[in-house]
Amino acid sequence: MANRLGSEKSPYLRQHGDNPVDWYPWGDEAFARARREDKPILLSVGYSACHWCHVMAHESFENPAIARLMNEHFINIKVDREEHPDVDQIYQQVTQLMTRSGGWPLTVFLTPDLKPFFGGTYYPPEDRYGRPGFPRLLESLSRAYREQRGDVEENARRLLEAMHDEQPGGGNPEEPLKVLAELRTAAERLLAIFDWESGGFGRAPKFPNVMALSLLWRAGHALEMKPARQAVILTLVRMAEGGIYDQLGGGFHRYSVDDRWAVPHFEKMLYDNALLLRLYAEVLMGAETDPSQELAPDVRALFIHVLSETIEYVLREMTTAQGAFYSAQDADSEGEEGRYFVWKPEEIAKLLTPDEARTFMLRYGVTESGNFEHSATVLHLARSLEEIATEADSTGSVLSAEQVSENLAFACAKLREARARRVTPALDDKILVAWNGLMISGLSWAARALEQAGRHRLSHRASIAAHRAFDWIVAHGSGPERGSLRAVLSSDGDARIPGRLDDSAFMVRAALDLIRFLPAEAMENRLPVLRTQALLWSSRAWRVFSGAEGSGFYMTESDRGDLVQRPASLHDQAIPAGSAVLLDALLELRELGAVDVWSSATDTGLDARLAGLVPLIRSNPFGMAEAASALLRQALGTIVIKGEGSIRLQGHFAVTQDAPPKGAPALQLCHRNSCLQPSHVEAVTLLRSRLVPALQNPSA
Repeated sequence: MANRLGSEKSPYLRQHGDNPVDWYPWGDEAFARARREDKPILLSVGYSACHWCHVMAHESFENPAIARLMNEHFINIKVDREEHPDVDQIYQQVTQLMTRSGGWPLTVFLTPDLKPFFGGTYYPPEDRYGRPGFPRLLESLSRAYREQRGDVEENARRLLEAMHDEQPGGGNPEEPLKVLAELRTAAERLLAIFDWESGGFGRAPKFPNVMALSLLWRAGHALEMKPARQAVILTLVRMAEGGIYDQLGGGFHRYSVDDRWAVPHFEKMLYDNALLLRLYAEVLMGAETDPSQELAPDVRALFIHVLSETIEYVLREMTTAQGAFYSAQDADSEGEEGRYFVWKPEEIAKLLTPDEARTFMLRYGVTESGNFEHSATVLHLARSLEEIATEADSTGSVLSAEQVSENLAFACAKLREARARRVTPALDDKILVAWNGLMISGLSWAARALEQAGRHRLSHRASIAAHRAFDWIVAHGSGPERGSLRAVLSSDGDARIPGRLDDSAFMVRAALDLIRFLPAEAMENRLPVLRTQALLWSSRAWRVFSGAEGSGFYMTESDRGDLVQRPASLHDQAIPAGSAVLLDALLELRELGAVDVWSSATDTGLDARLAGLVPLIRSNPFGMAEAASALLRQALGTIVIKGEGSIRLQGHFAVTQDAPPKGAPALQLCHRNSCLQPSHVEAVTLLRSRLVPALQNPSA
């Protein structure tokens, strides 16, 4: 039985096009029928690469008996959360309020006027895992809607009231030292939940949480917090060694089901790889330019390897013929999660020579018992080349480190070729403008890091890919209004969904990152294009996504009839909060002297909005990490140390001189037009170790 989803643009919706469920896409047709027939709405939200979405689909949505219950008692709506992150954000709150957790598949029950009265995530086809079976839940909620309408509507009212997400008010900017003290406290609170054995935060399941790691790295760099820097390096090493990283093909999977990064959920998302490219590059570049943060040679080599292979993966598997980037790759193939990625010893033995097989299995931890389902192994770095070189093989011979490395290179090449012949996971070929912005930024940073590491050819390819994608988005993703963007593009050029805050914010950041790393020979041609787009997108975003005077930003341009509330962009989720990215980009535009976009009122409003975030960062540093990074830029980017030579801290904490130094200067800390008195010893102590060497050694 075909339903309405078969002709949809979204690959996720098309996956459900043959379900016996009478699905509707999100829209007026479904809403009108719900009102006309006075039936509750069953809203199911997921995405194409989601493993548990597939599980619930196979168990329930393909089951004729369960589909019959759904069709009889509900109007059923299926939503791709990547097309409609605003819808997803609103109704995720229901599940979080009711169960203290969220995720996908998201299953929410609504009144015909779209007010939620019950919500959860995955439901099995019968009672198990401590969850009610989906059929029992359907019958219970349908009965409640028919027979206890008053209670249902009261529950919906209370949930909607609890979901109200107020925007932060503006504030009066604090002295930069007070802000830095708040940010130091935020970093210390993140370190308090850090896993010092395996890296990352908390226990299983473990996500990359790039925004929190980025804050630790930047705060550690700016505020001389060595443990913060060590925490980031440890996490990046453990991830690079673990199964969350695709050891054979490059790129990162979504998250780890354990607390050691060993066994992932195997979907690969564009945004994870974009954010991790930038973070690995930022750490590698920081260590290259600052002797106090020098990486051990093996760690440096590992990070260069991860950057190189991840770029190759993105260019090979996630890039369209026109240069934009696809959204995701599935976790499943041939109906099994991870089948494409895992290995058994007998498979390896058939494909490799005995020496190659032995080297490969020792290096990547392949054993008879395995570490995944059906005794298969998720590849991970189990032993170093030096350790392998000290062990005798079955004949009693000991290979040299050079022979081990050579065997491993041959083995990986053969197994990559063999893996390419397997049935590949499905590709979600949507082009999401926001996620493309993240990847453009990630490739820009990675290209510069590889250039500094001497990998000139791959650096050039990454840089060209970033600029090409940017130009494609400008040409095909622009909206009808000057400075507007679309949110979702498809392979056939469809651009029906209007842009949201994330689209503008992430593309402004992409433009600025391309500007940051422009080579001198490209300045004349590229700088005007990039700067013009950054100003157009940022000025319009400030105008159409802003809340009330002095408050934050919304995801959508205005209130809409299909949304029960206008969702705010405040907290980091799997990607950074669009509001924080926009504020950070606006700060950089101000530093670059883009005065034509600023009025004095806007300039003051930027500082007030940043100041209004301080209480939220204080209460939830983990969920506000990107906002904290923006605040760190503001605090340091507006500090001038006055002495015989003045300097300004700009960008992400790069030191530039205003005047040639003449000996060690007396230091005075200034913020905008007012200076702290020299008696503020704390100010000098806080920054002396960073600033005095820079003043004394201009080339540092």
